[in-house]
Amino acid sequence: MTGMDFNTLFLPMRERGGIVQFNQEGGELDDADRALIEQLFADRRGASYFFVVSRASPEGSEQFNRELSRARAEAVLAHLQQVFQDPDLGQQVGLLWLGEEFAQLDPSFCQWKRSGEGGQCQPEDLNRSAFMTWVDCSL
Repeated sequence: MTGMDFNTLFLPMRERGGIVQFNQEGGELDDADRALIEQLFADRRGASYFFVVSRASPEGSEQFNRELSRARAEAVLAHLQQVFQDPDLGQQVGLLWLGEEFAQLDPSFCQWKRSGEGGQCQPEDLNRSAFMTWVDCSL
């Protein structure tokens, strides 16, 4: 699947989704990140699964970026577990972490709700992120 095809899958979710932007080598959430995660998670609108796709930008080694991307996804999940304390959370939240070798978000994702980096929206800022949205699908 090309990067463009991958990104196209998620573009329709813009109104329901959001992007947490992290510092270059960071996986920690700040207050703005936590507020966005809570806002998005609370806005379920009857959907079944909260999908979190984290990523890393091209700086650093492939292995480092995979680990960083995973830490970013797990930070979102840990925050959800702490705040919502829902025993069914593991059945509702899906995590996907992608290193820099996978599809990078294109500038159209600048239109999503975003936190972090003082509003900057360059490709490298977008790809130090986790994007989240509720989806409804059959698995």
